Amino acid sequence: MRLSPQDADLRISDRFDSATMHALGKGELDVIWHPRFYSVEVCEAVLPAIRTACEASDYTLTNDLQSLGTSMGEAEQSLERTAMYFATASQTRQMIRKDLFAPFLSPIDLIRLLADEAWPQGAVIARSKGRPMLSGIVRRWVAGGQANPHIDQKDLPILADLDLKRRIAVNVYLATPGQSQGGDIEFWGRIEDESEYEAMKRSDYGVNRTNLGVPPLSISPSPGDLIAFDASRLHGVRGLERGERVTAACFLGVRGKDYPLYQFA
Repeated sequence: MRLSPQDADLRISDRFDSATMHALGKGELDVIWHPRFYSVEVCEAVLPAIRTACEASDYTLTNDLQSLGTSMGEAEQSLERTAMYFATASQTRQMIRKDLFAPFLSPIDLIRLLADEAWPQGAVIARSKGRPMLSGIVRRWVAGGQANPHIDQKDLPILADLDLKRRIAVNVYLATPGQSQGGDIEFWGRIEDESEYEAMKRSDYGVNRTNLGVPPLSISPSPGDLIAFDASRLHGVRGLERGERVTAACFLGVRGKDYPLYQFA
């Protein structure tokens, strides 16, 4: 982990548990990096099936990575894509659960179980107008892949029914390229005003890394690690020089202590 002097006061925890989940949900914590959260042996066992599925996938937003199922980013592109997102959510959820991870519990389902125990009103798969959302997603980067710095917006039409106060990103790493080979997750400052972000955006996605300077925080995770953070913080993935970076990811939407956590992707 690299932390610049000007951001040495970033609040970072090494445990994903009830206390840190609450702190992150209330904005009292910046990043959770929980090493060995998920079994490394299970990571190795499921990777062959994940590689095959990812290589056959058709992700329309960018060529920087492979992604299973229709993502929320794609759903926001058109009404047709929105309809596809909801139509394929259950199929993708079952494919990840049964075809990729069974007989093991997927990281996506494990996160929801832990969140359900930790949060006063539990945790549920998010719904929009009664339609279940995708609960999690699996993504794969190969050599040359990266991710532009971006935030994951909460003020989107597809999320309007949830009235979110905070959108928490949770990533569990199933494969990483190794130290000094790229794939680090990089963090800059938070963007509270999403209209400001809209004005900064590139024509494809995210913002220009060259406009942001050196990231105050950069983490090189290992297989099995979990990283969670407020998705209003600009974050990106440094380009991979070799190997692969595979994650199982989801979001936990925070509306308040009197409401459940909403899991979606």
